[in-house]
Amino acid sequence: MKVIVGSIATVVFLAGCSSAPSQLSREKTTSTTEQISVARSDPKSQSVSGGSSGSLAYSYESLEELEAASVVIAEVEIKDIHSEDVEKDSTLYNAAIIDLLKGNGEEKGIILKQVGVEEAREKTGDLTIQRDNPLMKPDERYILFLKAGQKAEVGPLYYVAGEYQGKFEIRGDQVFSVNQQEQTKAMVAGQDLISFKEEIKHIVSVKQ
Repeated sequence: MKVIVGSIATVVFLAGCSSAPSQLSREKTTSTTEQISVARSDPKSQSVSGGSSGSLAYSYESLEELEAASVVIAEVEIKDIHSEDVEKDSTLYNAAIIDLLKGNGEEKGIILKQVGVEEAREKTGDLTIQRDNPLMKPDERYILFLKAGQKAEVGPLYYVAGEYQGKFEIRGDQVFSVNQQEQTKAMVAGQDLISFKEEIKHIVSVKQ
């Protein structure tokens, strides 16, 4: 039987999260919208079909802009999935703070929200989905620029500034922007982890 994979995903821009007006004023409105795209493929045929996209209303062009919009900046490790909301196309993760680079909180564990939900056939390997902002997985580590949100049944949670722009994956002792198609000055490709964190700490100290 030939499997036909349709493009049915719709990107929802962080419904249910809120941010302070002062933070929004620091974000740059883009004349050309940034696109978040999703494409599906059938591993058996390796064919990619369709793809859906949504636009980001704001874009950050530097680490300084990301820092200004974030209430927390931290090195985190993803522990597990807290919950999934298929209707709102979002996933909540339990994460541990390894190194707090900005923020006054003393909590070691936080809840993160990301657009997207892993589909059942992804879990079995029967479907491959290529996302501009890949879903996070347990044991992965990131440097995240976070904004504060709230969900009635969960309580306080955090989400990444710019959805993927403030999200930097740690591989070994190096840091990479999760979306290498991003054309902003904040894009990082293989920078040393220690020097990257020192750069962030310097930006935070200058603003204090």
